[in-house]
Amino acid sequence: MESEKQGKTLWEMLCERLHAGGNGNGAGVAFANPLDLRVGSAVPVTHANGPDFADYNFTVAEIREYTRRLGGQDFRFTDYVLRGINTRSMDADDSKAARVRLVPNQAGAHDALLLQLFDEFEFAEDFLAVVNDTTGLFKITDDRSGVEETYSRINDLRVSYEAAVLVVAETTPDGKAATGKVTPARVEYWDYWRDAGIGGGKTAKEFVFIETNCDTGWFQIWRGREFFS
Repeated sequence: MESEKQGKTLWEMLCERLHAGGNGNGAGVAFANPLDLRVGSAVPVTHANGPDFADYNFTVAEIREYTRRLGGQDFRFTDYVLRGINTRSMDADDSKAARVRLVPNQAGAHDALLLQLFDEFEFAEDFLAVVNDTTGLFKITDDRSGVEETYSRINDLRVSYEAAVLVVAETTPDGKAATGKVTPARVEYWDYWRDAGIGGGKTAKEFVFIETNCDTGWFQIWRGREFFS
């Protein structure tokens, strides 16, 4: 059974999960949900995560389960895609996009990151060349200070990751995918980090994840730090 599993691509395995039971609509599909949340659940984002989040109430808009293959083994992590509504604004469209990413760690628990959408845009060949640059570096200019910040690939990697993603737009009360509300996606992504100053001579890891949809070519850049719940 294990050799049969390894002979299939991540995409093939994901499609098989969606077609289990013969309906093809993902009804009742279980997925990695370490926080046991539902689409629509409220997610408190405390002041410890920074002033950018202070005036927003966040709820889960969708749940994305990522599976990537490393050294012949499959690894999963989960993104809770959040939509934050500004409580101080009369404009219902005044919202903030964020994600809480839960990644399994060696202790058997999960590391949690809070990511903000920094930028997104359609496919650009010159940008693809930037993330595939052999230096493994990525630079961002801070809009507020004008300071250029340099990030390097995590663990000094030079190649991208490929992942099969289960996108859950609605959940059942028992925490599974609702009928017709789950879709598959293929993504390629690059991960970066840097030591960012947090005051008092201390630093904390700041992360950047650049992701592109393999079918549409749409790029998204997510940036953030450890999530304090």
